[in-house]
Amino acid sequence: MRFGFYTSALLMLIMAAQCRAGEFSVTDFGAVGDGKTDASRSFIKTLKAAVDHPHAIVRIPAGEYLLNHCVQVAFRGAVDNGLAIEGDGQGVTVIRCANTNGAFSIRSELCQSMVSIRDLTLVADLAGAGTAIEVTSSLRGVRNYRTLTVENVDMRGSGLPTRKYFNRGLKAHAQWRPLFRNVIFGGMLDPALKSRLHAKNVQEMYFDPEYAFCADWCYAPSFQHCYAWSCHTGYRLVSHGLKPEGPEDSAFYRCFAVEVVVGIDIDTPIIEPQLVIDSCHINSREVGLRISNRKFFHIVNSLFYTLNEIEYPYVDIELQNCWAGFIHGNMFHSPHPDNMKTHPRSLRTCIALDNRSRNIMISGNTFNGKGKAFAGADEAAGITINNNMIINRHVEKQAGQKNRGKNEQHK
Repeated sequence: MRFGFYTSALLMLIMAAQCRAGEFSVTDFGAVGDGKTDASRSFIKTLKAAVDHPHAIVRIPAGEYLLNHCVQVAFRGAVDNGLAIEGDGQGVTVIRCANTNGAFSIRSELCQSMVSIRDLTLVADLAGAGTAIEVTSSLRGVRNYRTLTVENVDMRGSGLPTRKYFNRGLKAHAQWRPLFRNVIFGGMLDPALKSRLHAKNVQEMYFDPEYAFCADWCYAPSFQHCYAWSCHTGYRLVSHGLKPEGPEDSAFYRCFAVEVVVGIDIDTPIIEPQLVIDSCHINSREVGLRISNRKFFHIVNSLFYTLNEIEYPYVDIELQNCWAGFIHGNMFHSPHPDNMKTHPRSLRTCIALDNRSRNIMISGNTFNGKGKAFAGADEAAGITINNNMIINRHVEKQAGQKNRGKNEQHK
């Protein structure tokens, strides 16, 4: 008995010392990683203890943790807290979401806290499991530090095949310089659905998840080696309705958007500088890249192809009020079996520009998918088109020579 008493006291002292050091384990607050016991209350208690402690680390050891309720927590006060939520690895720490409100919802009203989430897997245990991870703040002024980092995280439905999914993957709102590295989102994965992908009613069901990644009103978000699969929009950076301005800067390196309706959607109320899309892989039904109000941009070394350009009008790169940019070294391909035939006619346009876009260099690209190579390039000012390679005789070319005079005027 005395030995048991001393053992319990020692464990309590160790736990207290860990908390004082800023480390909190969900198992110390009662979570059991057996995949059957609801760990929601334990997770909420752990995070609530952590957010009031500066430089806190929440540990989620290996195991499967069931969440019947969303883990919601808010930072209080004006302390520059940091919060790290860390698992033991993708597929090692698994969190099963069995509710319609998602797994984690973290609110930082003052946008002063630095949040990092890494090394875990989030699994939807039902169709429509809410938002997997949500980190939000109110719009604030300049923050010269990174307020959010998410890396080595995957979000998907349970089982294989599966029709279980999160409605939304990762939602970041009004974060500063968020970094997303090796973050993966997967919607429904069912060969029976995929084999009938051309049926419109089935297709709409297949794209039920709203988006994989959302970084609305985030300043300078950076996506590296991320993957979006089977949803409506792969990456959404849309800033509307709150202020007559928008956050600038964004970058995508070696990112994928596959079997989506819209690959990357970027829009701000006014024209903002800087965008880099490099070595990405875009496979969508309606629009690969839709970019509005952006200047000083680079779209380079990427692969674009469609789900079905015969049945659906499709644009690989759609530019609206964009200027001073490069579209270089990209491959516009098509896996359609009739790609090299005259009929049926393709409804695809590779690069479409509105008449407000100007001063854009389009060069060194390869066009293999039949359809229009360009639309609107003669109406836009200062468009230079040269040194592109057409390897499919069914590509409708636009010479671009008519734009030389306009280009000279805008030097």
